[in-house]
Amino acid sequence: MNTPVLIMDRSKIISNYREMKSAFTDFHIAYAMKSNSHNDILNLLLREDSDIETASISEIQLLIERGVSPEKIIFSNPVKPESAIRSAVESGVFTMTFDSLSELKKFIPYKEFIKPILRIDVANEGSLWVLSGKFGCPKRVWPQIFQYMKDNEITLSGITFHVGSQCEMASTWGKAIAEVGEAALMAETYNLKPEILNIGGGFPINLGRDVPTVKDIANVVYKAINDLEKKGIVFEKFYAEPGRFISGSAGTLCTRVIGVGDRDIKGQSEKWVFLDTGVFSGLMETIDGITYPLYSNGSGEIERVMLCGPSCDGADKMFKAFLPSPKVGDIIYMYGTGAYTMSYSSNFNGIEPPSVSFVDKIENKVENFKLN
Repeated sequence: MNTPVLIMDRSKIISNYREMKSAFTDFHIAYAMKSNSHNDILNLLLREDSDIETASISEIQLLIERGVSPEKIIFSNPVKPESAIRSAVESGVFTMTFDSLSELKKFIPYKEFIKPILRIDVANEGSLWVLSGKFGCPKRVWPQIFQYMKDNEITLSGITFHVGSQCEMASTWGKAIAEVGEAALMAETYNLKPEILNIGGGFPINLGRDVPTVKDIANVVYKAINDLEKKGIVFEKFYAEPGRFISGSAGTLCTRVIGVGDRDIKGQSEKWVFLDTGVFSGLMETIDGITYPLYSNGSGEIERVMLCGPSCDGADKMFKAFLPSPKVGDIIYMYGTGAYTMSYSSNFNGIEPPSVSFVDKIENKVENFKLN
């Protein structure tokens, strides 16, 4: 097996899903397929009766062609082409997210079918990959949204939010649900009664930093829901949309050192290590704060180095890491790379993205990988 290659552990995908389901017993677990849409992952999760969260009509059509019931699919991208909305409705997918008046107006021709879920803006405190700003309806716009829904007899089916990807603070979910309560109370003044609460994704994995468990997060979520119920705010149906939590920890990216160079950066000498995969071939998230735990089969004195990719682009640099004296040919194992790697990869510069190999179970992350 040549590098670069992403090794995926089937047993870990299943155990991650079951851990999520065990923690959130009252929730529909909708896997965010944008994190990794490989057929093997979808097969495993569909056998577990998972719902699926989608971001495009292409993802929806792929699922429909596989025979997935439209009722198991959520269209969560809050900004969609009108053609995608039409195609989704024609496919029987009615649960859709929106976060602006502009998007809501696109639902008018299909208001008898669509179940609109309002995505509100919430703080992304503790998240390594922030999503607020681009997404989420701010509180000052809620009255416009609710008035338009009332005037046009559009049902508000639910409310959702996203705390940001790889959120390391369980309390962030509690604060977000409190915001949901405010939105629900305001909606009621417009005779709108949301029945669905969707707590989105952001559930973290071990990337070498302290993170809450899904059970920790679930405890915060259930307490926040209980607090809402004490105020008379009762939801009938609950969703969570994990992506990274399901597929991330199941993956190990195996990459090889193809070059080592000394560089002068802002007057300081640095050693740069060039790998056979990089930002444009799977490690895009490293440009904005995500780093991965890693292991090298090399030997020698431990050095702090800058990791970068193989392309002829100055943006193709990842993060600094400690490695035993790097040499051409050393293999680097990056853990927690099962999500948002292949889905971001491209053939930029004509460089092939990593291949993917699934195994039933990884007992030893190093010894089990037989690399050429």
